[in-house]
Amino acid sequence: MPHMSEKRCRFSTRQVIPDRGDRPSMPRYFVEKLHAFLFAVFVFLGVMFGSADAVQAGKAVKSIVFDPASPAVNVAAIYETTPETQKDVVSSIMQSNKFFKDTPGFESFSVLQSEDGARVITLTQWKDADSYEAYAAQPLELCPSPPSAIASPPSSKSAARTSTKSSTKKAVATPARTVVFEVDKTQTPEGMLPALRGKYALVQFDEITAKSADDVTELLAAAEDSLADVTKLYPSPRTAVLFKGVDNADVAVLTNWGYAEEFTDLTKLPTLEVLPEDVDALANHDDHFYEVVKIISAKPDSKAKEKT
Repeated sequence: MPHMSEKRCRFSTRQVIPDRGDRPSMPRYFVEKLHAFLFAVFVFLGVMFGSADAVQAGKAVKSIVFDPASPAVNVAAIYETTPETQKDVVSSIMQSNKFFKDTPGFESFSVLQSEDGARVITLTQWKDADSYEAYAAQPLELCPSPPSAIASPPSSKSAARTSTKSSTKKAVATPARTVVFEVDKTQTPEGMLPALRGKYALVQFDEITAKSADDVTELLAAAEDSLADVTKLYPSPRTAVLFKGVDNADVAVLTNWGYAEEFTDLTKLPTLEVLPEDVDALANHDDHFYEVVKIISAKPDSKAKEKT
């Protein structure tokens, strides 16, 4: 009996330890595999979204450069809107602006909407006056102006068939006026390029119309003198451009203040006195703050072909 008890005791205390080497236990093994899988998923998503961001960041910000030495002309189409119709006007213009890209002599096209909802401006830059005149001389079906739209009430028949919302039609609107400008003078802080860069730029556009065509020269000279004081303002505009009308009694000053999101109150911006009081009486002003909502540029290959 003692002998059997000793054997039983030795047998019960023996431990069998398998040689697992460095392999982890089963639960730990699966956890590590899961971590590796999740890491691979996160890397994949990071590459996908990160590459998209990189591509977006790598895109050059579209801009409009204003050069007094260039023969380029800038055509401003000015639409009168209301806060209720402005969105429709902008939407229609943006849906129909792509046809410009392949037009010979086309440089850039931008859409600006006023902060007060009262205006929309399209500013189209052409290589020179001849390019714009050739474009404008084409038959309407070959040279459709980018239309804007305002909501028109539905007819009684359509209202009977559908709801008011679905039957609302978009009526094509025409600009209140179209003015052809050339750049007369620019003013920027030292080292900066006179340009309008990207969406959301905050722009002040002051259209100055002489009450008499005989006074245009005086208005232009006074505006040229005042432009030199732009950089003394605080905050200072990044660009100020003085336009003079081509065969019209208009002068205009475009001021780029940076980006709309940088300001909480536009009334706090310093006042840019374009004309002295005595000269100012000779003109009418249409002055508004705008936000750039779209800029498109000519295709690079088309620009290269024109230079060759």
